[in-house]
Amino acid sequence: MKNIRNLFIGFVLFLIFGGLLSIRYLNNGGLEPDNTVWETYLGRDTTVGVLPDTYANYFTYTLARTNNTVGFKIKGVFPNARYFSFNVYSLGDNATQGSLVDYQIQTDSGKPNPFLANKDSVAVGENFTVYIVPSKYQQQKLPNLLPFRDDVKLLTLIIRLYDVNVDDFGGVDLPTVEAFTLDGEPESLAQVPVNLPTSLNLRWIVRNKSLPAMVKRLSFIYKTENTVSLDASPFAKKHFSLPFHAVDSKGFIENNDNRYLLSAITKEPQEVCVFKFKAPSYTTGPENINQTEVRYWSFNLGNSETFNFNALKDEEAIVDAAGFVHILLASKDVALEKRAKALGYNFLEWNMPSEKGLILFRHMLANPSFVAQIDRVPPIGEDTDDFKATEAQLFMGSFAPQGVRMSTEDFLLEYPVSEKETDILE
Repeated sequence: MKNIRNLFIGFVLFLIFGGLLSIRYLNNGGLEPDNTVWETYLGRDTTVGVLPDTYANYFTYTLARTNNTVGFKIKGVFPNARYFSFNVYSLGDNATQGSLVDYQIQTDSGKPNPFLANKDSVAVGENFTVYIVPSKYQQQKLPNLLPFRDDVKLLTLIIRLYDVNVDDFGGVDLPTVEAFTLDGEPESLAQVPVNLPTSLNLRWIVRNKSLPAMVKRLSFIYKTENTVSLDASPFAKKHFSLPFHAVDSKGFIENNDNRYLLSAITKEPQEVCVFKFKAPSYTTGPENINQTEVRYWSFNLGNSETFNFNALKDEEAIVDAAGFVHILLASKDVALEKRAKALGYNFLEWNMPSEKGLILFRHMLANPSFVAQIDRVPPIGEDTDDFKATEAQLFMGSFAPQGVRMSTEDFLLEYPVSEKETDILE
């Protein structure tokens, strides 16, 4: 009995000692401002999962919360980018806790925000300070406040930049982070500096925990593939439509400001895909920011494992006189590329080894007055029976992408060029 009691006491002491060591390890950062805690994810990196945008960069700080009174002060300079935001996530459900978008951030100087329309080129503020705090402190009078749920155990802060114009962080340094506790009575809370929590490896967490679950959850998208051949033309041998659907993106470490449509493709070796949609107007600079139909749109090619391989963004797209974008998606082929150029189509190379692809069509920060909101498309799920009734074009009209899959031979027969354009093919 005495031996059992001693073993029990030893086990309890081991747990206490181990817990103290863990807490010390998880909070071993400094008291000074630190910008080395950020983990970098570049959208053009094909080893980054969860279908990122090729033209977006993500910077993350993941930490374990061992003190429920700790908040974070982030100080930086506005980057040179089309879009910039902060998002906060709980890794328990991978869902966003909230976001702070570029134009919502007050400048430290009080000068105008650089992400607001500025036709007269008024001098703008350069610096910002963002406060990320537990929800119980969200009534505090702090500028640029971004709260998160009090019960979050693993917290991830994400900075997103889209279409950077200088380097990977828009020509400025990464923001610094400081940790503090809010101590005292609610009406007179003081910020007391504390050690910055240890930066955890989000890439490992996502790859080993979140990503397999996301891949499994997204696999139902392949049920939406059309298996009935279309009678598109007298040349048609096998034509299949490629419908787009909305999905519930909660739990995909989603961006609050994006809306998505997905299309699944199981591509045959000698097959091409042709897409068409009307292009919404998009932001080109300070003269029209937040005044166009969307801030940004893109058309991305990924695989069934959610790694992204290729993309077309708004400002690079060829748009015809009627405002439509045509895309030829195919394996690398000189004849097809020449035909696409002659037709005024965008050629997007199927540059991944997998035959199972996912097209992710993205609208960012759609204007509330824009008639073709992706939000209008009812999301599908594993229990959806009628995929036809939820196809995006039924709710967005011509602004929704529509596609058709056919053989290379059929495409070359059915999409001829005029005599004026034949010199491009020679």
